Amino acid sequence: MGPVLPKFPNNPIIRATSLSYLLTQSSKTQCILCFPSSREMVQGRGSAMTATVLLCLLLLHFELAQAATYTVGGTSGWTFNTAGWTKGKRFKAGDTLVFNYNPSIHNVVAVNRAGYNSCATPKGAKVYRSGKDQIKLAKGQNFFICNYIGHCQAGMKLAVTAA
Repeated sequence: MGPVLPKFPNNPIIRATSLSYLLTQSSKTQCILCFPSSREMVQGRGSAMTATVLLCLLLLHFELAQAATYTVGGTSGWTFNTAGWTKGKRFKAGDTLVFNYNPSIHNVVAVNRAGYNSCATPKGAKVYRSGKDQIKLAKGQNFFICNYIGHCQAGMKLAVTAA
């Protein structure tokens, strides 16, 4: 004849706690199924939550690690005739473009396609003037010009498509 087990209520936590207590208190009691105590269940949920948070942080780190930083114009920096600088490069949304230039003679303006094509600064366009600007690419087309007189027309403009 098998062991006599107490009747447990329908609440699984009370049932698990009672069975866990019975198993730990009686060395003569044998059981095929072992249930965790309510404390162990709470710790298990905490462990699952911790694992989920760690997984999210790992994925975020992986995505950030995938983002690249590019110095526009290479060692020459942001200057005239940088339009061809993008050839052979694959940009992704989240990549950062670094614009290095002399801020007393240049700037960087984030423009739309019309502003890029006409070398005009649209109303409300973001103008950067630090000489060491870092701009994160949005998905799709990104356009930049220098709006000092004659600079954009002389080729100081850049179009970048980010996947």
